[in-house]
Amino acid sequence: MGAFAGNPVKRLLTSADSLLRKIYYKVNYDTAYISRSPGKIGLKAWGSVSGANLRAHGDKVKARLSTDLRGTVSLEFDYYDLAVEVATNPTSFSGRNHDFEINFSFYPRHFVFDISYQKAKTAAGPITHDGKTVDVDRGWLDTKMLNADIYYTFNSRHFSYDSPFYQFYMQKKSAGSWLAGLSYQGGSIRTSGKIPDDIPDSRFRAQHLGLGGGYAYNYVVNRRWLLHYSVVPNLMVWTNNNIEKDGEKIKTSTKFPTVLLNGRLGTVYYFNPSHFMGLYAVGNTLLKRKTKTELIENKWIVRMFYGMRI
Repeated sequence: MGAFAGNPVKRLLTSADSLLRKIYYKVNYDTAYISRSPGKIGLKAWGSVSGANLRAHGDKVKARLSTDLRGTVSLEFDYYDLAVEVATNPTSFSGRNHDFEINFSFYPRHFVFDISYQKAKTAAGPITHDGKTVDVDRGWLDTKMLNADIYYTFNSRHFSYDSPFYQFYMQKKSAGSWLAGLSYQGGSIRTSGKIPDDIPDSRFRAQHLGLGGGYAYNYVVNRRWLLHYSVVPNLMVWTNNNIEKDGEKIKTSTKFPTVLLNGRLGTVYYFNPSHFMGLYAVGNTLLKRKTKTELIENKWIVRMFYGMRI
């Protein structure tokens, strides 16, 4: 019975491996510029540091807040194009930091998908209300932030957006590409039950949707070094900002133009085609003109890695 039960499973695994291999080595690019990384199994160790800053300005209310730096360590396992990453925040074990963050990235040949969400209770800084300034402590506020970017890569035959960040592809010759797409940034700040009685129950909320276009470039210094930069300004075509104070909603508007700037810098060093290390930084900054009410959000993350493919 064991022999009969094992054969279908073995056939299924073999078929799945053949399908993934066929997809992985499918050539729809110029092989003089791009190649697949060797091996079908990848192992990678990550170290990350991230942070966020928020600035709110409204009816007799001003705030300038920053969350605690958040550090994580993680391990990644790759099988052809499939990847699973398990991460942990060392400070969460001590009970000091219960901030939550999730990042999702997907870089097929023609598109770029990036989504990040952060929920934090460590935002702290000065808040001014009716001319009185209070230094907000950790735990007084609940903050949330969501960023989502979808871009189309025009020069996908010669340029690999994946190669500086996840190494499923290798950039063999320098190349760049124009990018075009959509970006969304939404965030909120809300007082928690720990706020002192003399500070009003408040909530700041802002949403922005923009159309963007920019440029990305992979510079192959030599067979060991790869450098990357990309900048994508997004012009906001829809906004929804408001402040709620002691249950009273204050509808606001944003002056034109408002720009969300997304930027990346990265580098990879190859010991050989199968062993590499590197780092990259991602930043999202909302830039807009002064209005009666505004909420400006900045988010960044820096990641370092060492990996191999076998």
